[in-house]
Amino acid sequence: MLKPMHNGAFMVNDTAANDPACQQAMASYLKQLERERQQRAWFAKWNATRPTGTYGTWNISDRD
Repeated sequence: MLKPMHNGAFMVNDTAANDPACQQAMASYLKQLERERQQRAWFAKWNATRPTGTYGTWNISDRD
């Protein structure tokens, strides 16, 4: 039987719920997700406020 942990972010069984290594791995993953969210928020703010040139913004890439 699975039960939700960490506000429903993970579904775990009783063995994983009582395992300190599993708890630490889940907590570490949640911290990583929070860091990535903060990084995306910073980039979105930076991208919205950066100056654009006279001819607009050119996104140059070697991919189509």
